[in-house]
Amino acid sequence: MKEILVSQPAYVTRFSCIGAACRDHCCKRWEITLDKTTYNKYLKSEIPNIRKIAQEHIKVGKKSFQHWANMSLDSEGNCFYLNEQRLCEVHKQLGADALSYTCTIYPRVNQVYKNEELKSLNMSCPEASKQILFSPDALLNQTSSYIKDSYHSQPAADSEGRLINLFCANLMLVPQPRVEHNIYAIIYFILAAEKAQGTLDNKLQSMEAAYQAITLQMQNGQLAASLQNINEMQTLELQLLMNLQKHILIIKGLRGQAKLVSYMITLNEFFPGGLSEQQLSTNLSRLKSAWDEIALPWLNQRPYILRNFFQYRLYHDQFGIKRTGSLLKDLYLIMADYFFIKSMLSATALVKGELTDDDIIDVMYSYSTFRQHEMTAQQNFSDEIDLCKRGDDLSVVRLLV
Repeated sequence: MKEILVSQPAYVTRFSCIGAACRDHCCKRWEITLDKTTYNKYLKSEIPNIRKIAQEHIKVGKKSFQHWANMSLDSEGNCFYLNEQRLCEVHKQLGADALSYTCTIYPRVNQVYKNEELKSLNMSCPEASKQILFSPDALLNQTSSYIKDSYHSQPAADSEGRLINLFCANLMLVPQPRVEHNIYAIIYFILAAEKAQGTLDNKLQSMEAAYQAITLQMQNGQLAASLQNINEMQTLELQLLMNLQKHILIIKGLRGQAKLVSYMITLNEFFPGGLSEQQLSTNLSRLKSAWDEIALPWLNQRPYILRNFFQYRLYHDQFGIKRTGSLLKDLYLIMADYFFIKSMLSATALVKGELTDDDIIDVMYSYSTFRQHEMTAQQNFSDEIDLCKRGDDLSVVRLLV
């Protein structure tokens, strides 16, 4: 018998689907896969409406037992089992146990390693975004365990990567005037961690020394002062803004896309065609001023929002543990997301004169739908960032100023 450790932040245990009250329900514009048993349960149901919809609107592909069929969507992109009250007829008539695997787990995510499971939520769910971002202790981790016959077939989590992840997460917790200072500290730490040599114990000693030195620089203001000496790179920023929007618009039919595009339209009011280079530069500076003068004072009254966003990404993405490239490149992807989100919120703050909880949730969940559920889009996103930064991963610091 083997013990399996289970970790889950508070936002996971607190989450509960709010059903019809959801601002953008998950029963639309979604590939809803049914296993063979579930499909047959619907097809042979004694409830006429459940059976009729299965006969008329479920397409059988028989790709595998688990991917036996797919639910068709109506003209508005909704699942045919969604009723007029925006509730699921399957759940209402047959109970939660009758839901398909897709519908049962979303937005829950379970990252499995040999002897442990790390549970999370996809931020593409509006209620998940709310739970992740709006509680000071949302990232407080809770652990438990259970016994099973054998370990999971997946390999164990990378020990060095786990240490890097832990140090980076702790650097996010050091109080700073701006969250960018914490990210700058993480960049410093990554550079030190990637230079560490020898055994894991030797690397740990090097990482501990770097962490202590960086923490001291954060506490005495030296690191913040250093960041002030870095010049912005508006050509990189403008290229990211324009090219990332292009990739978002290429994907059609995403849930939340209409909401995301509405914020992009507000952003693009500052970058219409025909502007000179000087005008583009001026408008980019206006957005930064709106962030400093409108958005940041509001966010500083709720410092957990941005801190939670980055802590969530470090945990949910398994930063350092599941590397897609260099650590700086992986951090660049997170920072590019933050830069684009920050730009949309800045434009909204400048136009409205304020930010609201709804703005934060709407931008976060709609943007996460694009980033977390379209594999092709994710690869294009990464490729586009590579082009913008021209192979210079360290240029990530330019997005901090």
